[in-house]
Amino acid sequence: MDNELPRITGTCKHCGQSRLIQTIGEITQARADEIASDECDCQGAKVEQNRQRKIKKANEWAEQRFENTPETISLFKEGIRSVTNREVEKVTIKDNHSWTHVIQLDSDGYLNIKSSKKVEEEVDFS
Repeated sequence: MDNELPRITGTCKHCGQSRLIQTIGEITQARADEIASDECDCQGAKVEQNRQRKIKKANEWAEQRFENTPETISLFKEGIRSVTNREVEKVTIKDNHSWTHVIQLDSDGYLNIKSSKKVEEEVDFS
């Protein structure tokens, strides 16, 4: 009986390079291609890995900043994903505590979240 782990060939979606993927159990061809793309060191794969890293870090920030408001976390995650995937240029979220948050990519392609709080002061001298 052969105790060697099963292997399947996966293809990088960015450059087309094939690689042998060792698996525990069976996986689909689509999953093998995804793993090959994740493990590839071509330029397209590096760009995708960097994009995924940005999304993960920004999502962790949102989860920490808004830990008691799951609806706000959900909005941020969707905004972060949409901006990072370049589906939209920017997303603005205004919360009920006078904060405005703008999610966008800067000119160098870095994900940026700017938060500002509106402070109003009114003095009546009647």
